[in-house]
Amino acid sequence: MPSEIRALFPLHAVLFPAATMPLHLFEPRYLTLLERALDGDRQFGIVAIRLGMEAGGAAELHEAGTLCAIRQVTRRRDDTVDIEVEGTRRFSIVERLPDEPHPQGLITPVDEEPEGPDAAARVMPARAALHRYLSVRARLSGSDLPAPPASEDPVGASFAIAAALAIEVPEAQRLLAAPDAATRLAQCIEIARREALLLEHVGPPVGRPSTLASSN
Repeated sequence: MPSEIRALFPLHAVLFPAATMPLHLFEPRYLTLLERALDGDRQFGIVAIRLGMEAGGAAELHEAGTLCAIRQVTRRRDDTVDIEVEGTRRFSIVERLPDEPHPQGLITPVDEEPEGPDAAARVMPARAALHRYLSVRARLSGSDLPAPPASEDPVGASFAIAAALAIEVPEAQRLLAAPDAATRLAQCIEIARREALLLEHVGPPVGRPSTLASSN
C-alpha cells in the first residue's frame, strides 16, 4: 500500500473505523485543516496522543490512527466549527512531518485479513460479553440498553464492539492497533467481562473518559 501525506488531528481519544465522533474546532491550525480537507477528499487522520496536550503545542502521537471522512459541518457565529466525522480505515504513521500549520505525517493505510485466525468463532462470544457489559451499564445508569453493533463480518464486528466499550485511551489504542480481528475480539471479550464485573461490584468509575466523543 503506497504511503501518502495526510493532515493529522491529535486527540486524547481513539476513533475506530465505522464509528462516528463529534469535534469542535476552534484553533486556527485546525480550522485551516478543515478548509483544506473540504477542498479535497474531505478526509484527514485522527490519532491518539501518547504524551502532550490537544490544544497549543506539539504532542507525541501513537503510531496507529484512523482516517476519517467529514460527514457534517456546522459553522458557529463565533467562527468556531462543529463537525461530525466517521472512521474509514486504519493507518500507520511512517514519518511525522513539520506542521504547516497543522500536524501532518506520511502515513500508510493498514488493512487486515478479512478474518484472521479463529476470528469468526470469536464474534458471538464477543457480542455476548458486550451485551452483558452494556446491560450492566444501562441498569446502573437507568438508561435504555443501546442497540448492539450491526456488523456481521469479523473485522467490522471487532471494530464495532471495541467502539462500544467506554475504556481509557491506552486500552482503546491497543484494540485499534491489534494485528487482526481475532486478536481484537479476544481482547474485547476480556475487557467487556472485566468491566462488567467491576461495574457490578464497584460501580461506574468517576471521570473515566469515553472513546466515543472528544473535541479540540
